[in-house]
Amino acid sequence: MNTLLKTFGLVLIALFSSCQAQQTEKISIKNSKIIEANKKEFIGKPFSYLLGKIDQKSIKSILIPLTGKTEVGMITFNQISFNENRKTPIDNKPTYMRVIFYQNAEQLLGDRCLPSKEHPECAEWTKADEKRFGNLIVYDIYVGGKD
Repeated sequence: MNTLLKTFGLVLIALFSSCQAQQTEKISIKNSKIIEANKKEFIGKPFSYLLGKIDQKSIKSILIPLTGKTEVGMITFNQISFNENRKTPIDNKPTYMRVIFYQNAEQLLGDRCLPSKEHPECAEWTKADEKRFGNLIVYDIYVGGKD
């Protein structure tokens, strides 16, 4: 009986540890098709929730095209640098993830520089960006690229 209880206790500990390990595993941009397949989990929720599931170290550059002076239409996360992204033909780009918002974000952009040929350093994703854009509500998620 004592052995049975010890075995049961070890099984519970193993299950609990396994569940925690699965919860903390982050998804890289290269594997972001997983996020797209489960996008219903993220749509309508703050961007910060989605960011919590992404391995942000896998983000090598971002694009923030503006649809108007007061809107952030989307943010695209790339797994290659800004300069490399510019040089790569569109049909040969590796996996990227685009998050669409369609919300007024003029105050959120603030003094953030936008990625451009003249300012490739503005294509870096920072902790400040995570705070600045974290309250935007996710409208849609699209994953593209050759992979």
